[in-house]
Amino acid sequence: MKIKLILFLSLCFCISLSAQIDGSKKTIQIKDIDTSSSSKTNLSVKFTPSQGITRTNNRPSLYNIPLIDYFKKTSGVDITAKSKLIKPTWDIKQKFSEGQKDISKFSRDHYLGDLKTKSKFIRIKCRDHEYVDGDRIKLLLNKAIVHPNITLTGSYYIIDIEIGEGLNTIEFEALNEGLSSPNTAELKIYDENDVLLSSNRWLITTGYKARLVILKQ
Repeated sequence: MKIKLILFLSLCFCISLSAQIDGSKKTIQIKDIDTSSSSKTNLSVKFTPSQGITRTNNRPSLYNIPLIDYFKKTSGVDITAKSKLIKPTWDIKQKFSEGQKDISKFSRDHYLGDLKTKSKFIRIKCRDHEYVDGDRIKLLLNKAIVHPNITLTGSYYIIDIEIGEGLNTIEFEALNEGLSSPNTAELKIYDENDVLLSSNRWLITTGYKARLVILKQ
């Protein structure tokens, strides 16, 4: 009986002690402590938000220069200024014989003169020295046709003709008068050494001739 009483009292004592310990418990909140903050350097970053394309100060640029400012640059040349260069002018004083209303004075043969030479051949150069309007001629030597149809242009037509001993008659017959009357030409005669022997011109109407006489010695 005594043993049971002792066990019962011991059990009550243990229960009372356990109640006191539980009543003294407190709730503890544990916070994470960043131990690395003391060893690392705090960095300050300045963030600038990007500007949208609708912002007025977001201007396109060329070579880091805003396009508006780029085209404002002056090159030093004013393209709007009037030119100070002198405009070329020509005062044409030459009077042409073609296109005259009265061409009756040209309706005759034209004598170009005579000359002497020891050359085996002569070189003829002829061209239209006035309006180049399609004048054509026939070339004859002692009544024989050398060339039946030569069109006179602004450049010289060149032909070499062998001449015989004595007198040689060279004729230039007007085949037409071109677009403007009369038939006009400039004539130059050279010897075999390219020495100028004669220089002349003619103005004749269709069917008439300009005649030159050469004496070969």
